[in-house]
Amino acid sequence: MYRCILAGLGGQGLFWLREVRKRNDCEIVAYVEPSSANQQRAIEQHGVPKERLFASLDDALEKVQADFVLDVTPPAVHHVIAEKAFAAGLHVLEEKPLSDNYATAKRVVEQGLKHGRKHMITQNYRFGSFPRTTRRLLAEGKIGKPGQCDIRYYIPWADIPGSHYVTQPYMFINDMMVHHFDMLRYVLGTEPESVQAITWNHSWGWHKGDAAHSIVFFYPDGLIATHVACGCAVGSQTGWNGDWRIEGPKGSIDWDKHQMTYSHLHRVEQPVQEKIEPLEVPPAHQAILDEFFTAIREDRDPECSAADNLKSLAMVFAAIKSAQEGRKVSLKEIG
Repeated sequence: MYRCILAGLGGQGLFWLREVRKRNDCEIVAYVEPSSANQQRAIEQHGVPKERLFASLDDALEKVQADFVLDVTPPAVHHVIAEKAFAAGLHVLEEKPLSDNYATAKRVVEQGLKHGRKHMITQNYRFGSFPRTTRRLLAEGKIGKPGQCDIRYYIPWADIPGSHYVTQPYMFINDMMVHHFDMLRYVLGTEPESVQAITWNHSWGWHKGDAAHSIVFFYPDGLIATHVACGCAVGSQTGWNGDWRIEGPKGSIDWDKHQMTYSHLHRVEQPVQEKIEPLEVPPAHQAILDEFFTAIREDRDPECSAADNLKSLAMVFAAIKSAQEGRKVSLKEIG
């Protein structure tokens, strides 16, 4: 039985509370939440025992024995939670993004490695059936070597007035695009070397920071990946994954929120267009916990380890730097 300290009882923290309670191999032994309003809601509406609720991680660590911290605090606090957990000998399962600062993220990763603790980031999008299926098909050579990947993403993102998603700059890329960039790394199985990005806002938008963009990633082997998005879309919407098209010499793999298809429609060859049945996969958050616990048992790095996730985070900060400076940015510049 894995003993968990759940840090953060906001909306996402309450989601993880429900996920952990579904399992028979994990129990929450302490809850950390500094907000009195969130504490009261957790007690009254979610049955959190008052005697196990603490205002700080320090207080929780003094009173309970645990195996890991499930960190669902704001990104700016992640490094504080992780470093205290590592110092106490605990593993960390942490909500994305790893940090809102790349240098801080690198330091936290080094601390986890120094203490020999497992540190995993909850990049749940890559655990979905469409990314899992596409990665397998590409590995099997379904379309040959991919040359182009295009993602379109239109959604009314983060529309709660006053939240940090709305008030801080570049949050659409900083917080949301780490999901899509991580999926790009997972699905394509390769790393970009540079990025060119432009960002803008629309007159009807509700974000202080730019919430629309066109981003191009360049890969060493000539592969190009594009990401075009509008986070204040009020018309038709894509799914949360976005709409994908991956093109290769043997055809394309396409998916939207409804289905996946394989097509090879060049006029000089026999046309093929067929629906792809996606793999059956467990719910993403169940899969994340399964992977985290298995990595602890087997004493190996988990998928989405913090060290690996630095590469997804580097794509985020390189894209932001490109938008800010109006030029192509090498991923090496980020570190």
